[in-house]
Amino acid sequence: MSRSRKLHRLGNPDADERRAQRVLFRHLRDDTNADRGRMAKRVRELQVLLAMDPVEFEQLIARLMEAMGMKVELAPRSWNGGVDARGIDPDPFRGGNVIVRVKRHRDTVAPSTVRELYGTLRHDEVATRAVLITTSRFGPSSHQFASGKPITLINGAELVGLLKHHGFHEVFAAAQDETSAGADGLDDLPPIEVAAEPSRLLLHWTGEEEYDIAALVCRGNTALSDDHLVFYNNGSTPDGSVRLVTGYGDANACLMVDFDALPAEVDRLVIVAAADTENHPKATMGGFAGPALILEAGAGQDAAVVHLADGADTNTAMRLGRFDRDASGDWEFTPALAGYPGGLRQAVVAYGLEVEDA
Repeated sequence: MSRSRKLHRLGNPDADERRAQRVLFRHLRDDTNADRGRMAKRVRELQVLLAMDPVEFEQLIARLMEAMGMKVELAPRSWNGGVDARGIDPDPFRGGNVIVRVKRHRDTVAPSTVRELYGTLRHDEVATRAVLITTSRFGPSSHQFASGKPITLINGAELVGLLKHHGFHEVFAAAQDETSAGADGLDDLPPIEVAAEPSRLLLHWTGEEEYDIAALVCRGNTALSDDHLVFYNNGSTPDGSVRLVTGYGDANACLMVDFDALPAEVDRLVIVAAADTENHPKATMGGFAGPALILEAGAGQDAAVVHLADGADTNTAMRLGRFDRDASGDWEFTPALAGYPGGLRQAVVAYGLEVEDA
């Protein structure tokens, strides 16, 4: 049974419902005091992780990987190459053998660390991808290097989000009550550089078929470049503002989007679902049933859910909707459905990108 059958589909939403969906997904700017409070909380949560014993912290990461469905082996001290853990992801479509490195940093992780991990991955006999986890953040150079490579970068804000999403709330008990700070010694730790918390776009659908999710980062109806098409073969934009994440809870697919980090010229983010016609030539969008898009916009904000129309046998790709930035800088979602008989290729061309013939 599909993991998402608990979600119920709404058929053919009327105009009033569509207006409600647009309001539901509106990104309003945070009140300064509220934003400051959330940032202070995030600092304290990351300080909790920094204050942990190194071995305890590695064990926590291993428990997180297990909660995400992986079989995990922590690295013995005899391992080389800076690998802290190995995980086997059994997912038949996106799984594989994963090597994990953990960096408990207070400052931005150097790009050389990402390059070193990639070198380790290339020389590893069994690993198919690598994950680098930090309690701080990665700079644009790191994201640009990792773009298009089988490397996933997880910053401190995302790590906290993943831990909470998978039920590890007790880890942050010391950060919940500000009066406990002195007792726990958190205020004695040096300042920490905090990454912005990205929004999570979770896609659910029923049925047993697998579909690929893609995002086009655009100015108007034109994608900025080939590198700004995020899909299975290019997991991140060069700056890391939009990224694909696998193994996120019971979601069929997940996109991490840092709306504040998108380039200034970007005013549109288009979301597309596509059948895997390369490996399954007869696949269509007909099995894309009961689709629902869930926006988890960050700490202290309720998740928003929008139910979309089913896919059709006549199409092999489907535009689910788009986020548009208005003149004041706010983002608003519109469920703008469109079918593409020519698949993801046709959708990409529609947004100004060129596709070379095989």
